[in-house]
Amino acid sequence: MIVGLDIGASMAKAVVIDKNLKIIDRCIIPVDKPKTTALKILSGFLSRFAVQAVAVSGGGSRLIDNKILGLPVRRINEIKAIGLGGLLLSQRDKGLVVSAGTGTALVAAYEKGKIVKHVGGTGVGGGTILGLSRRILNIVEFEVLENIALKGNSNRVDLTVGDIVGGSVGIMPAEATASNFGKLTRNSSINDVAAGIFNMVSQTIGVITAMAAKAYNLEDSVVIVGMLAKSRLFSKIVRETTELFGIKALIPENCELFGALGAAASII
Repeated sequence: MIVGLDIGASMAKAVVIDKNLKIIDRCIIPVDKPKTTALKILSGFLSRFAVQAVAVSGGGSRLIDNKILGLPVRRINEIKAIGLGGLLLSQRDKGLVVSAGTGTALVAAYEKGKIVKHVGGTGVGGGTILGLSRRILNIVEFEVLENIALKGNSNRVDLTVGDIVGGSVGIMPAEATASNFGKLTRNSSINDVAAGIFNMVSQTIGVITAMAAKAYNLEDSVVIVGMLAKSRLFSKIVRETTELFGIKALIPENCELFGALGAAASII
């Protein structure tokens, strides 16, 4: 068995896989200190599985020793882990893999992950949603914020294309956003502001995804992964946004495990 660890800015994701790349077990916990978090996860796995090696990726991987609990540690380039993990989860040979977590990274992957290119990314992501929520709404839990946002209407705080020109423009329908928070006032409801925060972040990621997919000729192979992709509201908005540009985005099952799976698969 191989353990793959993806130690991100806020969450650590881990998998145990066999030689056929099948996920046998998984673990997702908040990151305290990267080394402490890795030890906690691996200790749990070792009590149940015969593990041969550990592959680590993500921002916190640099803080992990070369050996952990007597097992050799292989550090996997994060871009490679993103590309390979996204392709494996989506069962595709190529694709634009969009890692939507605390921030967002875009990776073009080809030939079943043998070739990966870092397209770029944005600092907008789940961290943006939570940061704005803490400051504006004094809400600190993602699930609470999402439930509030689902009751709101972003069009009450966002200016739409229809608000400005009275109808559609080019490929943009009247209900498309022209200016995020362009109608925000001090009287805007908490529900609508929460919806606006989700809308701004999700649409930003959707637009850069669509532009990157077109630039890299991967319009028919967009895969969105990461903890943020688990959000039902984010996934709905980002799909609607990419569809405006003629692009269908796939969010695969176990999308949050992409980095851990990609890291582990890299050493088999």
